[in-house]
Amino acid sequence: MADRILIVEDNESLRAGIRVSLEDSGFVVQEAATGEEAVQKLETESFPVVVSDIRLGDLTGVDILKKAKEVNSETEVILMTAYATVETAVQALRLGAFDYIQKPFELEQLKHRVHNAFRMGKMRGELEFYQKVEYRNALEEGALVAESRGMKNILSIIKKVAPTTATVLINGDTGTGKELLATLIHFGSPRANSPLVKVNCAALHENLLESELFGHERGAFTGAEKLRIGRFEQADKGTIFLDEIGDMSPTTQAKVLRVLQEHEFERLGSSGKSIKVDVRVVVATNKDLRIEVKEGRFREDLFYRLNVVNLNVPPLRERGSDILPLARFFLNRYSVDFKKKATGFSPGAIEKMRLYAWPGNVRELQNAIERAVLLCDDEIIEASHLTMDSRPEGEPVTTEHTLNLEELERGAISRALQMTQGVQKEAAILLGVSPRVLNYKIQTLNLDWRSYRAGK
Repeated sequence: MADRILIVEDNESLRAGIRVSLEDSGFVVQEAATGEEAVQKLETESFPVVVSDIRLGDLTGVDILKKAKEVNSETEVILMTAYATVETAVQALRLGAFDYIQKPFELEQLKHRVHNAFRMGKMRGELEFYQKVEYRNALEEGALVAESRGMKNILSIIKKVAPTTATVLINGDTGTGKELLATLIHFGSPRANSPLVKVNCAALHENLLESELFGHERGAFTGAEKLRIGRFEQADKGTIFLDEIGDMSPTTQAKVLRVLQEHEFERLGSSGKSIKVDVRVVVATNKDLRIEVKEGRFREDLFYRLNVVNLNVPPLRERGSDILPLARFFLNRYSVDFKKKATGFSPGAIEKMRLYAWPGNVRELQNAIERAVLLCDDEIIEASHLTMDSRPEGEPVTTEHTLNLEELERGAISRALQMTQGVQKEAAILLGVSPRVLNYKIQTLNLDWRSYRAGK
């Protein structure tokens, strides 16, 4: 079934142009020239997305928004606004509008927002699965905010494997949210009401880690004055999450392998008594375990036991379409937490976030937004409120005196193409130019846009 949209606009030529553009993209479009006509259609037909002008002859776009939400709270509303009514549009966002677009605009920009609105509706269906099994901890950290293909694929895999007992290996840079994904896996399984036990293998010395994982008997070593229950035992009937398993010593690796193979272990200092456990194992690492195996630092047999389901979490710099949704998620969260009135980002702030490489990944973005909300006393976060490093990761610090316009353009276009995997229409939207202008710049700068495509 095709996606249905209601366009509410009293300017006939603009309304017709929008209709043709959206129909060319495969949408089914209904039109309303007045607010009253829009209300009648909303009461009799179903529209997942409504695009409305703020200033109409009889009603306002805010009236349309309220009516749409009254009829169906899941309807997404995009408001079209002139410069003089931007403040009204910002207020509408507080009332539940999905987004707004300022006139005059290019139709490609509107289509991009419409596609995002429909994706939001589809994500809500996915969200019901996770909320049903109470994924609260992970949801609070934005684990389900995913617009990029890579993260959507990961969430799709999690939905399939969470109800099973399969061991899961999560690969990803520091700060990409590996622990949150482990939380999703646990709470999506039949073990959701049993313990989820988390251990950071890099935070403890080898001997301490063994005692932490497997426990010890009284007198097992100096200072062991009483019996200690280990984390595997605590996780019985539940899930254990071993973070940074690539830092685990070979001795401890052998004991973890035994748990995976035989579902049993012995406490340190035990006289040979084995303890049986029923534990699902989820592990994470920021290392390439295949290289670790090849260089003799990680057991090959353990690697294959762990690598049943492998989730490769991309760094945030490769998830350009996730940056703004995540930023908005954290903005809403911290505005509530700190009782601040910030509700959106200025174009300069958005550009700064999109062009930054985020070496600290989602964690760094979260911290940057938290600081920005604390510093901002207005409704809009400005670029000056974002105090992270302003240069992309891996690029040298360059003064403005050594840069010329062509170098700046080349860098900005290259980053936009990288974020969008070579899709020129999406890159043009990121850069705020028309696809025709972007194509001209790509040719004049002799850039190979095909090299940015996925799989290249």
